[in-house]
Amino acid sequence: MEPDPQGILIGPIDGVALDNPVGGRMFLKVRDANTAGAYCVFDNVLPAGSPGPTPHRHQRHDETFYVLEGELRVRVERDVFTASPGSFVIVPRGAVHQPSNPGPQPTRVLLTFSPGGMDGFFEWAARERVPLQNRGGPPASPAQVAVLRERFGYEFAQFPG
Repeated sequence: MEPDPQGILIGPIDGVALDNPVGGRMFLKVRDANTAGAYCVFDNVLPAGSPGPTPHRHQRHDETFYVLEGELRVRVERDVFTASPGSFVIVPRGAVHQPSNPGPQPTRVLLTFSPGGMDGFFEWAARERVPLQNRGGPPASPAQVAVLRERFGYEFAQFPG
């Protein structure tokens, strides 16, 4: 896939609004197709007190969180990072991690995945209402878990130790 040599402007209200599988607001801002599959970007808000998704790993994607507002806590394997506005947290592919917002205010982050492929993940998870966070309801079905793993390289996982 060739990138568009004309460039693209994505304005503040542009993007695709998605039902965030862990609550909050999520906009797909940069699609895989915009970057020849190199990366995709989301503008994501974690509500106050959000435990985030169940611990998981991405077998095919590196993930970064750039904090715009609020404070983000991210556990990566045995480490816990608390990131304030202007901070980046980098999660390498294969690392078990869990972003959360234990604070009293919403946290807004730019979420980037490289290479691309996760725009389809979040669109599918929103459409199928896949529970990435167990909020007392039924967990993801075995069929959903298989799609997460096989199509997107996403696996629910346990932290080491």
